[in-house]
Amino acid sequence: MDFKRIEIIFLVVFACLDIFLFVSYQQNQNIEMIDSSVSRNTTIKREMSNDQVTTPHLSSKTYTGYYLASKPNRTLQEQSERLTGQRVTFNDNRLYGHFYNSISARSNLRLINQLKEIMKNEHQILHGDQYRYSREFSTADRLVFTQKISEGDLYDEAGELVFQVNDNHQVTNYQQTYINRLTTLREKEQTISAKQAVQDLYTDNEISSGATIKWTSVGYSRLLDVNNSSVYIPAWFIAIESKNSGNIQIKRINAFTGALMKNNNDNSLATTSSN
Repeated sequence: MDFKRIEIIFLVVFACLDIFLFVSYQQNQNIEMIDSSVSRNTTIKREMSNDQVTTPHLSSKTYTGYYLASKPNRTLQEQSERLTGQRVTFNDNRLYGHFYNSISARSNLRLINQLKEIMKNEHQILHGDQYRYSREFSTADRLVFTQKISEGDLYDEAGELVFQVNDNHQVTNYQQTYINRLTTLREKEQTISAKQAVQDLYTDNEISSGATIKWTSVGYSRLLDVNNSSVYIPAWFIAIESKNSGNIQIKRINAFTGALMKNNNDNSLATTSSN
């Protein structure tokens, strides 16, 4: 057999062997990473169970999201002349409306349905069709509607519609903020899942023993303010009920990094409330 041919055969065999070994190494690395992740999740789940932390079913589904930015706007002020049947004032781009005739119903459920109909009328609520009722963020005396954006829901005080309810199930006034334009800053990125967000919150010692996770919800929330603009990212909102007090505290988790986002007065949705 020709020596040159034998040499080529050996080279091909060694090349195939190198490829095989490389692929095997990569597969083993992936398996180790998966095993490590599964082991970590199992350990955290066991620790949460030992601490008697109760959770609903937590999805492992991930999403994609963006870094978004908006600037303050005067849309509500400029369009407020359309409104009828109410007195309107403003403070820092927030509209305060006081109805001349109160809206009433026998229950909050019926009241919510009435408000949804009223919100379809541009002469009563500006851009009302761009808000969605949020059961999670509402209370008996505060019905919250969050602004809808093309990328999802906006969970921030800069885009909300809040109706105040008195003891007689009557609404006489409301507050509204509105974001009229959002700019995409970066390409979309993958978020963590609800399950991962709760686990990150637990490992950061933000969930006490005996606590109950009431619900989780993902929406865009303010990350920071810079150069007269606000930057928004997807965030997991997690409601935690204390075993001792029964109060529910809502915490925010950066849905990109899993880091805790400190609550402040600029986000009225991230707060503490009673059951």
